[in-house]
Amino acid sequence: MKQPSLVSLAVACAMALPAFAAAPLALEEALAIAQSRSPQLAAQRASAEAAEALVGPASENPDPKLFLGIENLPAAGADRFSTTLDAMTMRRVGVMQDFVREAKRRARGEKAQAESERERAMVAIQAADVRREVALAWVERHYAERSRLVLAELAREADLQAETARAGLAAGRLAAAEPLAARALRATLADRIQDTERQARRATALLERWIGEAARRPSGNTPVIGSLPRKVRMIEADPDMHPDHAIYAPLEAAAEADLRLARAATQPDWSVELSYGRRGGEYAPSPHSPLELEKTNTHMVSLMFKVDLPLFGERRQDPVIVARARQLEQVRAQTEEARRRHVAEVRATLVDWETSLDRLKRHRDELVPLAQERVRAALAAYEGGRMELAAVLEARRGVIEARLAALAVEAEAARAWAQLAYLVPEGESR
Repeated sequence: MKQPSLVSLAVACAMALPAFAAAPLALEEALAIAQSRSPQLAAQRASAEAAEALVGPASENPDPKLFLGIENLPAAGADRFSTTLDAMTMRRVGVMQDFVREAKRRARGEKAQAESERERAMVAIQAADVRREVALAWVERHYAERSRLVLAELAREADLQAETARAGLAAGRLAAAEPLAARALRATLADRIQDTERQARRATALLERWIGEAARRPSGNTPVIGSLPRKVRMIEADPDMHPDHAIYAPLEAAAEADLRLARAATQPDWSVELSYGRRGGEYAPSPHSPLELEKTNTHMVSLMFKVDLPLFGERRQDPVIVARARQLEQVRAQTEEARRRHVAEVRATLVDWETSLDRLKRHRDELVPLAQERVRAALAAYEGGRMELAAVLEARRGVIEARLAALAVEAEAARAWAQLAYLVPEGESR
């Protein structure tokens, strides 16, 4: 029974993928789609807007309080629960206002401002993260598709070599091991084709998270991976320019505000209360007739001041101050650790990118041309009757293998490029 060709297998695997639309999907288009429909970005923007809205109220005094009630209401006797019979019963209404010390209000406002700045920085960081994830998935799918095309060429060479081996065996010119080697090559290629399809389908699934159905379109042209934004290089000299580092300054500012707030708690706040009261129930001689008594009302105004008494600082305020100071130290240490980590990550990725570009140049300028030269030499020997056709086919297969190796190196360079090129938030790339 004749085995299906590897070309047929490659076509079948391609048809197993979701049907692609006709228009290719360029990298920049994928990035724009992802940013416009990302719920992650929408959530972070909402968080930033919420934090910004809280900046103003944070430094304000609390709202005034309205109170009303009854004082000295009898609970027993003939006047029980009466609001008018007992002369001591008073109905009160008033307002009360708490006044927080200016240092506390200023510290609260500074903390709210720092939190707002942190949330705004997170919007830029998350936007860059989305772009980087989309770029990596797009690159993965793009090079899987290109590898599939090269493997399809290799599959045609393998099919031709297998046919040649069978013909040579039938003519008695080749040993029985030749067709077996051809079959082993076919099996190896089938596995490589299937693995390439796995990579393409997996990358498509990752892209669908960000751009939906557009991920099923074929990838567009290969981006220029030989240059990077200037700011990426500048991060090595100034780690604070790393985009992720933008959140640490607001974190440190918030920790400093917490420390100032804890220290300000040792100073008392105060409040004022103004109320109006009315008493009724007393009987006095009527001004119209001294022999008659009439009920009178007493109008009363009260003004009260209240002051906090932070008398137990060693047990209450001082431990909080110590805790806030240690938290500030923690944030500063985390900032330094992040600075070192970011620089190390950028430098390591730059090494990957630069090394891959050097290797890619070697593959393109030396290895692939040498493999092509080998094919020309083998073809000349075959035409002169000094070499079998199988050797020529093997040399041609070597060219395709060299192209595949160059493509794999280019994919490595593209991955490192995507990680670096989209490290900087949009708008700061140059």
